[in-house]
Amino acid sequence: MYKVFFNQKLINISTRENITLNKTTIQSTDSFNVFDVRRWFYNFILDNATETVLTHSSPVDFFEVFKSAFIQIDAAGGVVFNGEGKLLFILRNGVWDLPKGKVEEGETTSDAAIREVEEECGITGLQIARELPSTYHVYQSPYKKSKGEWIFKETFWYDMNYSGAQTGVPQQEEGITKIKWFAPAELGEVLENTYENLKQIINLYRV
Repeated sequence: MYKVFFNQKLINISTRENITLNKTTIQSTDSFNVFDVRRWFYNFILDNATETVLTHSSPVDFFEVFKSAFIQIDAAGGVVFNGEGKLLFILRNGVWDLPKGKVEEGETTSDAAIREVEEECGITGLQIARELPSTYHVYQSPYKKSKGEWIFKETFWYDMNYSGAQTGVPQQEEGITKIKWFAPAELGEVLENTYENLKQIINLYRV
């Protein structure tokens, strides 16, 4: 099942057989093309449903159709552990976030993830341990002039280890005002003030 977030709304893409949710709207999409996806999405924005399921006989194929209905951007970021087993978070625009950013042309997602953590947190010497599941969300960029230009962003995540002693410097020009290390048992504080699409990553580490 794919999970795509739009603000506080959640779009699940799955086969009908895999549906276990019972408080959501369900829409069959076997006949959907790109224009159908766009039309459906505009209606979804306006309705009161906070969660929905789009069913398809081949979710993998439909996911490609769904993505192509939007401008696609790749981003990458890191879940960074220090020597004490604590996780690194940034306070960006008043919300707890993980360091991440856009993948530049010609850059691998792993290189982009390390660069973004270094730039946003002011630390170096990061080591990637493993790749994590991607997250997906749709939003309207403030830099796009047309109201119809919606962005589909896939963020590639990586587990990283940091063994250095740098305290870090928040990248204030990116709206980052604070850097803080949280123990896994303290992640409830983060979950109270973070983005919906990040919660599935954060919950991998909560104890």
